[in-house]
Amino acid sequence: MSLNPDSTNIPYTLGRLFSVLEDIQSAASPRIKSTIKDQYFNSASFTPGHIFPILLKLSQKHLKKLAVGTRINYEKQIRDLADTLPDVYPSRLSLPQQGSFQLGYYHQTQKRYE
Repeated sequence: MSLNPDSTNIPYTLGRLFSVLEDIQSAASPRIKSTIKDQYFNSASFTPGHIFPILLKLSQKHLKKLAVGTRINYEKQIRDLADTLPDVYPSRLSLPQQGSFQLGYYHQTQKRYE
């Protein structure tokens, strides 16, 4: 299976958003050795309500380092994904939901390389 851009599954969309945020960090700091995946992946997939506000705050710092066109592209990706999310992040994800998060992450990441 490949990326499902029409999915309304919240954990899947959060996984996709996590992948976009990781890509922003990598674009802003190409020589970085430890990404948000190394530090936050498990927490983001289990307690997104606690982690995503932190990640989005960090992404704003990374976006400031990018060229305007690149920044606009990433901001659009974030907006498009955020538009499909509820107004509150889930506080916890069950094990099957964590699996959906992981699939969303890996599908979105794979799409970058196609």
